[in-house]
Amino acid sequence: QNLPSRCWAQRASGTAAPVALDIRDARMECGLRPADGSLPLMVGNGAGGRRGRWPRAQGVALLGLGVLGLSAVARWGGGALRAVMVDPAELDASFALQVRPFGILGVTSAELLLEQGGLGVDVVGEQRAVLAEALAAVVNEAVWSIRASLLEAGYDQKQLPVEGHSLSALAASKALRRFRGRRWWRSSSAHPRVWRLAVAGGVCAGKTTGMATLRSQLRELSGGRYLVFVLPEVATILFNLGVMSHGTFAGFEPAEYRAFAIRASFLQVALEEIWARGAEIAVSAVPGARQAILLGDRDTLDFKAYSQPIDPSQPVTWSEVLRGMGELVGKPGLTEANLVRRYQLGVLLLQSFAVVDGRLNPEGYDAKCVGPSGTNDVRKETVKEAMENDVAVRRAYIEAYPRQRICLITNHGEGIDAKMDAAASCVWRQVERLQMIPTLPPASAE
Repeated sequence: QNLPSRCWAQRASGTAAPVALDIRDARMECGLRPADGSLPLMVGNGAGGRRGRWPRAQGVALLGLGVLGLSAVARWGGGALRAVMVDPAELDASFALQVRPFGILGVTSAELLLEQGGLGVDVVGEQRAVLAEALAAVVNEAVWSIRASLLEAGYDQKQLPVEGHSLSALAASKALRRFRGRRWWRSSSAHPRVWRLAVAGGVCAGKTTGMATLRSQLRELSGGRYLVFVLPEVATILFNLGVMSHGTFAGFEPAEYRAFAIRASFLQVALEEIWARGAEIAVSAVPGARQAILLGDRDTLDFKAYSQPIDPSQPVTWSEVLRGMGELVGKPGLTEANLVRRYQLGVLLLQSFAVVDGRLNPEGYDAKCVGPSGTNDVRKETVKEAMENDVAVRRAYIEAYPRQRICLITNHGEGIDAKMDAAASCVWRQVERLQMIPTLPPASAE
């Protein structure tokens, strides 16, 4: 019962039941332990299911259902599970993806995200409950819409369960009805005491580690006059709730990816507005506070690097993402320039550790970035793939932002502390630039 929701199988009786899994180095146990190192795919006798492709690079196993072939029979709670032994090298053969569980974000979990981002009860008081309700509602609406794209692609309701919640109750929930259609897009001058900074970069660039360091350094540089808040990463929130097969991208469905790209971009707008409202409250409540800075884990331009034309392999174009986001925020004709203007402090662009001193860094990358001892034990990108991603991300931001509003921090072998010292110095120069600009009156649109 404590297994992650993605680890489900179909019993021969037709009901879904969790199966004991042990995922280690691209091997999986489903009640059987193969002696030859092959990977067992547990299959039931359910009919139908969506056909999908297993991405070879993932190294994570999902349960394929409806695969043709028979082997030994294992018993689980009275139902039969047939195991087909598959060589891991053949995993990109098609398999039927039968069950795709989703979750929803509860208000308590939303409160925890706010707390982690600096908006605790001690800062925003009773308003935290209002902010948490808004956060949960807008996240769940995004999940609901992405799930709907799979229904339109041919999945049925039983294949896409929402764990622990009635579908009809969720669709009619008070929070969703209250916040659906809420206008989340506000101009950068709508919160004059809040400045935004986008923090972006390639694979293993130090974004997560760096933001915690940057937060403390900026507060210290301001002498406590500036409050600094950190937004959570939108993609991680959605992956944890089942989107894109919990972030494994197994059984890749182009329609889901398109919905994910547009909804994640819209959700970034909403989260920035929620945090901005909380930051305004905090600046008014904290003695001596003058300004707030929001550090965004990526920004609304993030999907430019993960859509056409920069990434030709993706099933969505950047213009489609902009158009879809514009429709959701009530701003037809939304442009890249509109997005850039949201970030008064510009973008902090961190280079991937796959490159040091302008050269590929395979030993350092493998030691620090991948595997159980690395910064992300499920990271799958090779050093070359990480370098290519870094180039794509840099291209996306250099094309979009004015050069004087980009803090580009590269690796020179001094380590993460020196890297973040350089980042903080560059960002602080952006702060000093804004301090010299008169505060603009609030505006309803930009």
